[in-house]
Amino acid sequence: MSLLGVRVADQSYAEVSTGELVKRALCDDDTAWEALMNRFAARVHAVVRSHGLSPHDAQDAEQTVWSNLAEHLSRIRTPESVGPWLATATRRECGRLLRLARRAPPADPERLHAVDHRSPEAAAVAAERDRLVRRAIAALGEPDRTVAVLELHAPRSPAAEIAEFAGLSPAEVPAVRRRVRRRLQRSLAEQGYGHDRGAGRERARDGKAGRAAPAEPAAPDSSAPRRSGTGRQ
Repeated sequence: MSLLGVRVADQSYAEVSTGELVKRALCDDDTAWEALMNRFAARVHAVVRSHGLSPHDAQDAEQTVWSNLAEHLSRIRTPESVGPWLATATRRECGRLLRLARRAPPADPERLHAVDHRSPEAAAVAAERDRLVRRAIAALGEPDRTVAVLELHAPRSPAAEIAEFAGLSPAEVPAVRRRVRRRLQRSLAEQGYGHDRGAGRERARDGKAGRAAPAEPAAPDSSAPRRSGTGRQ
């Protein structure tokens, strides 16, 4: 088998097209299959991570996705479209595991023994932030959703890799990236996340200013805002 007149066996698998890797994997070429997995592993992991699964469920999701790809590889009509197929399959599997977790939340041994050094307040703020971000991403359509996930969880992904995974052309990626950032910022602001952060910083600054100013014992300044726990984010 050749690619542009050069035998694939004489090339580095990193230089072989995705479509060619699929064809060779279907011919029981184990090296091509490993190269195919390596090519998309980081992007599959990013999609799984964006769903907030437990470590055990996240591992199960990735394994199931690769098993499903091996089972359905011959049924993918366009070998070059493996990237979008993986993105969709990964989202569906993560959604399935999330639904199962809501029905009967399992006791995750890894979480039982994990040590979280954050304060309860910091952990709650982080959890709320993650929930809002996941909700904002889930509200996006495709290919914006996939691009948003890669921007957040695989931020150094080259435009060519994002394009292949999201079903775009490389030339379209910069515009989609800009659109995704605007939509996420607007969505988070509508949910109050950006506003609360700004208000918190203002209250924190006002509280510090109030403590620094000397108070008159007989006539305390009632206009100075009191520092409250809501100022921390």
